[in-house]
Amino acid sequence: MFWRMTGLSAASPVDTILDKENFTLEELLDEDEIIQECKALNSRLINFLRDKAQVEQLLRYVVEEVPDDAERKRSFKFPFIASEIFTCEIDVILRTLVEDEELMDLLFSFVKPDHPHSTLLSGYFSKVVICLVLRKTAPLMSYVQGHPEIVVQLVDLIGITSIMEVLIRLIGADETIYSNYGDTLQWLENTNVLEMIADKFNSSLSHKPLSFLLKLIVAMSI
Repeated sequence: MFWRMTGLSAASPVDTILDKENFTLEELLDEDEIIQECKALNSRLINFLRDKAQVEQLLRYVVEEVPDDAERKRSFKFPFIASEIFTCEIDVILRTLVEDEELMDLLFSFVKPDHPHSTLLSGYFSKVVICLVLRKTAPLMSYVQGHPEIVVQLVDLIGITSIMEVLIRLIGADETIYSNYGDTLQWLENTNVLEMIADKFNSSLSHKPLSFLLKLIVAMSI
């Protein structure tokens, strides 16, 4: 992107990186204007980010924990920027994700029982999935229906507020986003998510969020 500055056209820092013969995704993520350029639909930037290899690396920043001694940018800045890129809701980037089984597997690997679930990354994971719920409803729900263990894994993690938010959005308890998807509504009715959540009352989890979630589900079914 370009803008006027003292009568001259100056390339943005992002375009300066893209002009280099060899550059890395990390160089772009480290540039403060990358989100602004995504929102401005910088075509060169988007064409780079939409590539499967770049989407995969962005996902890894969102879902993979790093060692305690990792560089601060890797631990904090890159995961945050990666999640923000997804939530810019750029269609071609989201399509690269939802249309690729391996990438979706990587995204939802975060909720597997043997995976670490830090509060920080749980929040970023939640942002990405909720974005897909809202913008790529049909392919997302098709994937989830084909992987029923995901609902079980989400229920197991509802003690984490951001994960509970994913479950709420996924089952449509807070809005009628599935009104145009009859098959999805039928699938949701056939799941035993209500029973799974009720079973959590026998666990050590706080009953307050469980009660809240149950009330939402019951309200949705009325």
